[in-house]
Amino acid sequence: MPLKIKSVSGSVTLDAQNVAGDQTLTVPSIAGGKTLLTTDGDGSSLTGVGDLSFGGDTFGADKTIGSNDNYALSFETNNTERLKITNDGRGLSQFTAKSWINMNGQGTISIRDSHNVSSISDENSGYYTVSFANNLGNGNYSVVATANNGANTANTDCGASPGSTASYVIDTWESTNASRSDFAIVCAAVFGD
Repeated sequence: MPLKIKSVSGSVTLDAQNVAGDQTLTVPSIAGGKTLLTTDGDGSSLTGVGDLSFGGDTFGADKTIGSNDNYALSFETNNTERLKITNDGRGLSQFTAKSWINMNGQGTISIRDSHNVSSISDENSGYYTVSFANNLGNGNYSVVATANNGANTANTDCGASPGSTASYVIDTWESTNASRSDFAIVCAAVFGD
């Protein structure tokens, strides 16, 4: 069956653009016909593209997904966003920590390592405020915390609670006498929106 090229607005020109040798344009034979995407198309008419696949069971090497622009990368299933990687590298979802910290809570307090923490404040003995680098979406988040003095962990206790979308508080105390006390290792993680 011969190939038919039809234009609704005039003539159609196929040009090999000065490439040496024969050129072949292959159009799949599909019932009902298909429309070729034009050079200025946005891809919205493409169908049957299927799921993203890298093939095989292993990558064999590092792969990069994304782009060099200033936008986020989102992963969706069932028309619902499940994970968003923001342009500053944070992973936002209900199953990833929005913030975490490992800090020295004795003497001159300091952050050993953290994610989405801008600063910490020593409010009083055994009482700290941790401020987010990027505020949370609302104040209904969960904070889990732990603390110890290195080798002696039997008499240490710790609690944390949401303060605002910008910060939360950590309390540490001696469990034997319930008095607030500074500890060498204080850790916390935040989950929420």
